[in-house]
Order: sequence, then C-alpha cells, then structure tokens
Amino acid sequence: MAAVHSRTPAEGNPPPVFGRAPGDARAASRPAWLSTAALQPSDEPQRIADLRGFGLLDTEPDEDLDRLVQLATVLCGTPVGALTLVDSHRQWYKSRVGLPVQQVPRDKSFCAHAIRDPDRVLEIPDVAKLGWADPQPWGPTGPTLGFYAGVPLRTREGSAIGTLCVMDGVPRRLTDSQRDGLAKLARAISSHLVLRRQLRIATETDRLTGLPNWFHFEAEFDHRKPDRGMVCFVRLKTINQIGSAHGFRVADALIRQTADRLRVFGDRGAFLGRIKRGLFILFFPQARPDEFARRQAPELAASLGQPYAVNGLSLVCPVTLGFASFPDDGRTLDEVVNSADTALQVAIEREQPMAFFDRSVDNVLSTHFRLEPQLRLALERSEFVNYYQPKVELATGRIVGVEALVRWMDPQRGLVPPGEFVPALETTGLIGAVAQKIMERAIDDWRGWRDAGLPAPRIAVNVAAAQLRHEDFVPALQRALAALDGDPSAIGIEITESILIGNMERAIEVLRQVRALGVPVAIDDFGTGYSSLAYIVTLPIDELKIDRAFVMKITSDPAYEGIVRTCVALARGLHLSVVAEGVETTAQAAALRALGCDQAQGFFYSPPVPAEQLAGLLKAGPFRG
Repeated sequence: MAAVHSRTPAEGNPPPVFGRAPGDARAASRPAWLSTAALQPSDEPQRIADLRGFGLLDTEPDEDLDRLVQLATVLCGTPVGALTLVDSHRQWYKSRVGLPVQQVPRDKSFCAHAIRDPDRVLEIPDVAKLGWADPQPWGPTGPTLGFYAGVPLRTREGSAIGTLCVMDGVPRRLTDSQRDGLAKLARAISSHLVLRRQLRIATETDRLTGLPNWFHFEAEFDHRKPDRGMVCFVRLKTINQIGSAHGFRVADALIRQTADRLRVFGDRGAFLGRIKRGLFILFFPQARPDEFARRQAPELAASLGQPYAVNGLSLVCPVTLGFASFPDDGRTLDEVVNSADTALQVAIEREQPMAFFDRSVDNVLSTHFRLEPQLRLALERSEFVNYYQPKVELATGRIVGVEALVRWMDPQRGLVPPGEFVPALETTGLIGAVAQKIMERAIDDWRGWRDAGLPAPRIAVNVAAAQLRHEDFVPALQRALAALDGDPSAIGIEITESILIGNMERAIEVLRQVRALGVPVAIDDFGTGYSSLAYIVTLPIDELKIDRAFVMKITSDPAYEGIVRTCVALARGLHLSVVAEGVETTAQAAALRALGCDQAQGFFYSPPVPAEQLAGLLKAGPFRG
C-alpha cells in the first residue's frame, strides 16, 4: 500500500467545490444532502439488490481493477485511491491504494454521500471545513483525510453501487482534465463490471428461468456449509409432450412458471437451480426426513400439481420428485445428489409421483447390468463401430476436423442408437474398454485417409467420466499415439462439462497431462447448465463447442443469438477456438459466420458417416454455402 504523503496545498486555492459535473469548471453550491449523515438513495432496496447481483462483495483482489485504481491515483496525483462498494451498513473496498483497512462503517463513508447524486463528481477540497467529518475514518493508525473526490459507479438507470475515488492527506483540488479523466475511468469500470456480470449470468444462470445452474447451485452449497438438509429433484414429466402439442414457447412459459412456484420455497430458505430442460434441484437446509415427508414434500407436490395458465390454455404437467437426506444418504453434495437422482429414477420406474432414497431398492440401473453380457459380447466381436461427423471451417468450407461417434452394429437389431447402450457402458464400467477401441480405430482410419493422399482431419474422441477418473487414461492415450510415432495431429478429445463436477482438481490435472502430449481438449455442449466462468477460465482447454440447443434458434430468437454471441466473445477472450453444433440450415451457418464462430458441425454439412463415406467427403473438397 502506498503511504499518504505530507504536502502543502497550493496557495490561492479557490473555495471548496462540493459537486460538479465532469468538465464543468463552475463551482457548485454545497449539496443539501452532504451532512453529518448520508441519506439513503430513494431506490436503496433496488440499489442493494443490484450490488449483491454483481457478486463483488468480500471477493479476492482483482488485478484488472487494481490497475485501474492505480491509474486513477497517477492521473490525479494522489497517494490514495479506491474502488468502493457501498453496502447496507458498510463501505467495502474492492480495490485500494494507500489504505490500511478493507472496509469502514457506512456512516464514515464519503462515498455514501457521493452515490446520492450518481451523475456528478463529489469533490471536497478541504475535508476539515465540513466541520463534522472524521479526518481519520480508517482509525488512529490510518492516514489523515484532507481531500476527497469520488465518481459514482452507475451500472443501471438510477443510483450507483459505489465509487471510484481518490484522496489525499492535505487539502487540494483536481484540475478540469483530472476530473474529466477520473469520470471517464469510472465509466470504463462501470462498463467492465456490467460486462462481467452479463458473462457470469450467461455462464452461471439458466437463461430461461433466471435460476442458478449446477455450478452456481454447488457454489451456494459450499458457501452455506449446511450440516444437514434434504435434496429434491423435480422432473416435469410431460414437458416434451406439451412442447410437441403446443409449441416450445408454451413449454418454456410453463417452465418459467414452475421456477416461480419453486422460488416460493427459496424465499423460505431453500436454494434451488435448474439442471436441464425439465429438471430442477432444491436443497432444504436443516430439514429432516420425517418432518419433510409430512410437510414440505406434500406442499411441494401440491404447488406443482396446480394447473398452469399459458396463452389462454389451462395445462397440467405432472411432476416426479426424488428426495435424499444429507448427510444420511450421502456425506458430500455429489453423493447425496446421486442418491436423490436414484430416488427419482425409482419413482419414474414405478410411475409414482415421488420417492425417497432407499438403498435396498433395485432401480433403473439394474437394467444396465442386465444388458452387460450383450455389451461384453459385442465388444469381443468388434460390433462397436466408428461414425464420423465433419467439423467445417466456416470461413472456407473445408473439413478441418471430425468427431468420432460410437455406434453398435447388432447382428439382430442392426444399428443401435447410442442412447440405448452408452449409459449402460458407463454404468457397467465397460466404457473405458470401448472408448479405447474407438480411439485405436480412429487412429487407423486417420492413417488410412493420410496414406490415401487425403487431407486427413483431426479426429475428436469423446471421453467419459469413468475414463477421466481412471489412472490408465493418459498412458492409454500415449499407447494409442505410439502407432503414429507420438504424432498427436490425428487426435483430440472432447469432454462434457458435467463429467468435471465430481473431482475438478483431478480433471484439471489429467487434462494438463493430455495437452502436454500435444492433444487438444474441447468442452462439449457448452452452456447447457453446468457452465461457470470461474471453472472455464481455469480449465486447460483449447476449444468450446456451443450446444445445438442454442444454435437451432439462432435465427429465430434474438435471445439465443445473444447467447451464441456471448459464447463466441468468451472464447475469444480466453483465446479458445469455438465450434457450433447442430447446424442444419444455410441461415444458421451464415449467422454463425457473421458472429465470428470458427467451425460448425451438423446435418447441414453431413450426418455422422462411416470412414469410407468420410473419405468421399474429403475427396469432394470444401462445402459451399
């Protein structure tokens, strides 16, 4: 921290200037509200809500904001500067130069006065002349305050959340150019904070309902550190059928109304989130199973069972509820959430409205294990085959990559869709062995394309959670690359955000080892509910793949176009390439190209095809349109 320098004020200084607009050289009269007690802005509740929404209070130092505050002190020639946030009863310093403490009471805060007029700079050339002000608001060991100038940080229409301020130990005043520069810096900080908030909302908040996504929900659980409670999964049973019958906008409106009904329980202390389209999660702190079963569970079911009024329609959407007790049914959040999910699956299997977790119940997972002998036989007979879907460079139409997708060629049933067997592979632990075969076959196919003189594209192979957890994953990847003498240009890996949840530290370490081999890493289905800016920034990745759910509406819904634009901007800011999935029309491809998206993948170019057909696409040259 910089020390407060002693300095003699210049002779002939004009009288104190208590408020002036940036660049206004005329002295303004002392505002009536600049008194011994700073009155609250007229919209104080909304202002406090806005402040909390930025998620800045009590956070770690920020190098970008620290540099801006330092720049303000250099610009104004002051030894003290700060970016302040005015909370209900305190002023907290997000960034500070020359100050020994992190916060002061609000009644000692000049910034609490400054935010009363968010359109003007509050400049107090001589604090002592106020009469009532404490010249040592930071305590007897802190610097003495002789001069203050603060520009409100206005982040919406209305009052401000704090200020960018500079201070000195002796009376002085700013020049017009210093005052104007300080105001411009404050506006830049306000814009920076708003953009950060938008990115955080885009990556931590569900766009449709405004509820937290999984990572935000998980962070709230970690922050509160409850010692017990109940986890609840809420599944809208017929939301897909309602969407098919009445359109997706009606289904979306029903989902939003469901979120509003759940917020009633949030107002009573529960915290909640939306996992995916028709699935919500709630945690009721301190709730105990017996009492919860008698009171909250029936109340929750009754609330969600009421008809929904949407566009003149009266609709009923049955729900299925799954409950688990923390820490009885799981000592960590992951464990208890898995238990609640198991209870939900039991309720679905039995066609019951709700179920509590019961370790003795044989549930839907048993189906996967009944399929295990067939899957093992299919693995022995090499019935799992590779299909490839091109990844096309939007600027040129060239195939620059492909995604390897597993298919099961059953002699009796024919081509089996992956949704019917991949979950069973994961449950039974066979996914690793199958994935290794897929990777080895991908390398053989790549080498075949190259030897045929074709521009062999990099093949992205999907990695399951079980693989990422397995100690042999990286050595297995090394063995696969050995067939190419260690050349990694044939292979990349793709992981979904959800598989990172269980053990983020382990995932980061494994991905670092993968990239050390020269193998790039992509995050698949980005933005579908688990995204968090904090995690994306720290992950060792090279590429973001925007989920098809956003791409399919990019030309019909401005909100989805905005989401894709934000994802592309985020990727650019993190120096990542960005791929759009699910492209089906010329208009979608054109819109993505205009937004600066790097690559596209979808049926507009090609469905997943066998290696021989992919070779034909490579021979045909770039796609047009």
